[in-house]
Amino acid sequence: MITKLLVVLLPILLLTFTAQAKPEFLALFAADPFSRPELRSKCSTCHINPAGGGRRNEFGRAFAAARFKITPQLRFQFPDRFLPPVTFVKDSDSQAMIEINGKQFLIDTKTRAVTEVAAAAGPSKDTPAATPTPSPSQSSPEPDVYQPADVRLISLPTAMPQPRGSLFVDFTHRFPDDVTDAENLFGLDGFAVPSFGFSYGITDRIHVGAYRSPSYVGRPIEIYAGASLLDEQKGDPFTAMARIGLEGRDNFQRNFTTSFELTVARSVTRHAQLYFVPTVSLGNRRLQAFANPARNLPGETTFALGAGGALNIRPTAAIMAEVNYRVNEDGRFGVTRPEFGFGIQKVSSSRRHSFSLVFSNGMGTTMAQRSSTRAAIFGPGTEESFKGLTIGFNLSRRLY
Repeated sequence: MITKLLVVLLPILLLTFTAQAKPEFLALFAADPFSRPELRSKCSTCHINPAGGGRRNEFGRAFAAARFKITPQLRFQFPDRFLPPVTFVKDSDSQAMIEINGKQFLIDTKTRAVTEVAAAAGPSKDTPAATPTPSPSQSSPEPDVYQPADVRLISLPTAMPQPRGSLFVDFTHRFPDDVTDAENLFGLDGFAVPSFGFSYGITDRIHVGAYRSPSYVGRPIEIYAGASLLDEQKGDPFTAMARIGLEGRDNFQRNFTTSFELTVARSVTRHAQLYFVPTVSLGNRRLQAFANPARNLPGETTFALGAGGALNIRPTAAIMAEVNYRVNEDGRFGVTRPEFGFGIQKVSSSRRHSFSLVFSNGMGTTMAQRSSTRAAIFGPGTEESFKGLTIGFNLSRRLY
């Protein structure tokens, strides 16, 4: 059955990976202040075909290798695509340094003089001492750090930093029937468990959010706050984010659960990242399919240890996997195996939008519910191995 499913999905994935986002690529190039104005509207900037699409030229391939970011290296490597970079002389209001074809020139706007400066020997005695100050657009290269495009892996969080004023939409969709059910289109003919939420960056380190799941898992509403403790992008050895969430079922009226989680992420170059996520949930409840959400249930404390990883297979595509296990027996509610899942992700060139096709043996996506498998809903004896995998997807979009 898995083979049949792959046969059905393979064309979809191929179409996804071959899709071109030419306007977004060109917009990124045009937004660079040093890009040549006459090239900002031409598809031939990156493609062999002047009409766009198809094979990329040498610059297009280098642009993709740089993860669709304009870097000082790209400007230096392709002077035909960019205006010459300029640096200003310290403590001078009329002098600037410009580099053309590997040679440096000192320009004085008052005297209208242009003097070549030997890079190795330094400026001559007749030339004022110049201390170039890099312009903001010539910042140092970014660290060799993985950049996640979604706030979650499969269900586990990725600790992706949320800048001040940013607004993210987080949407998940799970089909509870297993993928081996070919008669029901591999589970797609059954009902679904869609959940959605928003998160907002109050500062560069603090964010808040809200998230809601449907009646099938108790109509929980989760509100949470997170703090970025460490960030690899800022030179820290790893990324760490702590979050606290309060979840109430029946639209935040009863069966409240308080969860504490810590997400630790470590990059393995800029192509991969590993995650470790311990979570403690106080007053957690069992998931029950189509149970009355207004029913008060006894609570238990659950301890879950999650781990996962993401690997870029293309600049805008990644494969992912995770596992999440409830450690204490009292908090398993009939679960005998860990929740696990894997998927493949496609992101836009601007990395503001991502789509992930995922397979998992669990359906809960809140802090308290994500470590549950299908056995917590359908009861003991429910298939929790690879035969019990269900299909789903994640959508993430940064609106601001």
